[in-house]
Amino acid sequence: MERKGVAQFGEIVIDFDRMELRRSGRVIPVTYLEFKLLRFFANNPQFVFSREDLIRAVWPERRRTTWRTVDNSILHLRQKLERNPARPVFFQTVHRAGYKFVPLDAEMKRARHDR
Repeated sequence: MERKGVAQFGEIVIDFDRMELRRSGRVIPVTYLEFKLLRFFANNPQFVFSREDLIRAVWPERRRTTWRTVDNSILHLRQKLERNPARPVFFQTVHRAGYKFVPLDAEMKRARHDR
C-alpha cells in the first residue's frame, strides 16, 4: 500500500492516509468530496483552475455538477480552514478565471512516508 503522507501549511495539517484534517490540533470534519477537492488543491498549489477544471478533476462521474457546486465546496473549505472566510488567504478567487490554492508562505511542507 502506498502511503500518501501529510501536508502542513500554517496551523493546518492534512493527513492523506487517514483522510483527516486538523487545525491547531483539532480535527475538522470534512465530507469526502471536500477532502477530495482539498487533496487536488494541495497537490497543485499556486495553479489557477477554472470551475470546469475542478469539476473534471473532482466530480468527473457526476453529470449534474454545476459551478454552484464548486463555489459551495470552496465556501465550505474557506469556512473550515480560513481565519476569516470573507478574506481568504488559502483559497483565493481569481476573477474571471477560477480558484487557486495558496499555502501559507507560498510553500507547503509535505512529508512522504514509504512503507
